[in-house]
Amino acid sequence: MTKPSVSVIIPAYNVEAYLGAAIDSVFEQSHPSLEIVIVDDCSRDRTVEVAERYQDARIRVLRNEQNQGPSQSRNIAIDHAQGEWVAVLDADDWWKPQRLERLLALAETSQAAIVCDDLLLVPEGEPHPKVTFFQTQARRWGRIEKPFQVDALKMAVDDYGFLKPMFRKSFLDARELRYKPALRAGEDFEFLLRCLLGGGQMVVSHEAMYCYRSRADSLTADPVKCLTRILDMADELLGSLDPHAHGQVVEAMGLYRGRKQGELEDARFRGPLQKGAWGECMALALRNPAKLPRYMPMVGRQLLALAVSRARGGAAAR
Repeated sequence: MTKPSVSVIIPAYNVEAYLGAAIDSVFEQSHPSLEIVIVDDCSRDRTVEVAERYQDARIRVLRNEQNQGPSQSRNIAIDHAQGEWVAVLDADDWWKPQRLERLLALAETSQAAIVCDDLLLVPEGEPHPKVTFFQTQARRWGRIEKPFQVDALKMAVDDYGFLKPMFRKSFLDARELRYKPALRAGEDFEFLLRCLLGGGQMVVSHEAMYCYRSRADSLTADPVKCLTRILDMADELLGSLDPHAHGQVVEAMGLYRGRKQGELEDARFRGPLQKGAWGECMALALRNPAKLPRYMPMVGRQLLALAVSRARGGAAAR
């Protein structure tokens, strides 16, 4: 097998129901020069069996001897990657057929070390996306209609950690850049920011070609746990930044942390609210009276949703 231009790295853990679609979407790419490096993180289901079923020389399946998390699994895959580019793909997601071709063209014209695109957000159990990630952020960012560059400051201000990049392997190796193994939330944001601080140029396409599946059993489906870990990540990152060399980024990261703290407080209230645990909601409000302006709109939306649900139920019963 000749050396591929792109190594697609896939950390995998208990994803037998999804991995096949991810692999198929890679083999359906209009850009043919690629390999897939799958790192199984001690799955308890048939994830490895699904991967090995392909019998394709372009797939390599590596197995961790003990569970190490997605960050270290990606590091292992990067270390084994033979391509000029390393493309991140989560095992429960998939790509549009021209994604690699178009991102490589963008990289060539921009000479960037990092390229990525918008995400198509697909709810679990549905075949098609409802919206793109950029569309959900339109009130903050405006309408995005052409590629744009992201530096470290813009990364900290706008938070593009949700995106799934493609990296020049030579850039990662020359700067000795890898994911922080201990991180299990916020690892993409943290890694991207360190890449940008390390001199990497990042260009983002306005096209949405990465299909992101929203799973009910994923870590992001537990916002309290996820946001708590993201705050830990932000604290560690802030502690590592030199305020003299990166003063604006440090200031922006402080604001980023403040936003995540607010999101965590909202999540702690929204969880019992959605379960109808009104007593727990009341206790939270009494302990945090200053948060009432944030809590009341959530209560209003929940009551409206309950009213609509009951009205539909009554209409169906008739």
